[in-house]
Amino acid sequence: MNRLNLLNLDLNLLVALDALVEEENVSRAASRIGVTQPAMSRTLRQLRELFGDELLRRTSSGMKPTPRAMTLAQAVRPNLQNIAAAIGQRLSFDPATASRRFVLALPDVATRLALPQVVKQISAQAPGIELAIVTTVNRDALHKLETGQAELAMGVYDHLPRTLRAYNRRPLREVCVADPAHPLLQNGVLDLETFLALPHVAVSIAENEGTPLDTTLETLGLRRRIVVTTPYYSCVPALICGTRNLAVVVEDLLDLLPEGKSLARFPIPVTVEPVMSKMVWHARSDEDLGHTWLRNLFMTPASDQL
Repeated sequence: MNRLNLLNLDLNLLVALDALVEEENVSRAASRIGVTQPAMSRTLRQLRELFGDELLRRTSSGMKPTPRAMTLAQAVRPNLQNIAAAIGQRLSFDPATASRRFVLALPDVATRLALPQVVKQISAQAPGIELAIVTTVNRDALHKLETGQAELAMGVYDHLPRTLRAYNRRPLREVCVADPAHPLLQNGVLDLETFLALPHVAVSIAENEGTPLDTTLETLGLRRRIVVTTPYYSCVPALICGTRNLAVVVEDLLDLLPEGKSLARFPIPVTVEPVMSKMVWHARSDEDLGHTWLRNLFMTPASDQL
């Protein structure tokens, strides 16, 4: 885009572009930014002419953004958020009257442990606030924060780029679980030899990366036999019951899963440092009063299960 086009660019066109890419539907995008469907259709035509690209292409599964549209949206979205924060959010934020949508990148363990208490507080304090949850692996969650596709993430992160901020929520204690009828564990004891010999269901939200437990075992020259790897803690009981499989899971979560309460629990037969659950956000949100309010909800004791 040349200098003349940039000077003449209507900021509302970029707002519309962001909505169109996010919603993948002209009518929903129009509703999102408070204009009529015909007005949004005209805006889409303007955007196509401006950028020389179709931007939204009709497919068998509906309207889908073109690669050019995705690239533009990733560049535009964080800047729109910065502008909104500078103009409005930093000046005031009243949860009782605010109308705002927050996108959170959460693993399923966080949706069960931390989210319910926060939702209860929002329901009582801020009826105009919407939370949109996207389930992601660790690296994808950080990418969404960097590109403005999500505003808050939770998980276990060892290394973060300088553009991201983190708050240590609490260490997570893990235990080993098995079917209570497991024929080799009826004596109530799980030793290291049996632990390594039996098949395991591994829970990992970091794609193509081992768990902290597996890292510890590797330093000791040991390795467990993994037969299933899943990013979802909530499916572990179903993958354990009726099998000889073991799994290492966050103990607090077991008490919230109906099937989890019935599983046999054992200490992990090797010393493992507790993993630290972190809440992560982008530095651009540091002074955003609405974002600060949301972060504080996750920092309060009522939501401090994760």
